[in-house]
Amino acid sequence: MPLYDFKCPEGNVFEAFFTMQNKPDSTPCPQCGKEAASLMPAVGPSQGKSTQMRLLDATKATADQPEVVNSISGTRTAKRQPTAITTNPLHQKLPKP
Repeated sequence: MPLYDFKCPEGNVFEAFFTMQNKPDSTPCPQCGKEAASLMPAVGPSQGKSTQMRLLDATKATADQPEVVNSISGTRTAKRQPTAITTNPLHQKLPKP
């Protein structure tokens, strides 16, 4: 269940759990009893240098002008090294690929 913030007219801020379907616009303040209005929730990554924020920035930067791929790179294009053959008798018991 999400945790929502509410602020009453007296300035008291408190948190309350509600389901997303049953979240009210206001709820009674536990300290003064007056109706407390729901505060706007903070959305998105909270730290500017977080991995999520860097990913969002990189995604936005390439949205209008994506980089052009001139060649294929990676391990699939490189020549594979031959698999070493072992003489250990315990390795003979392993399943074959």
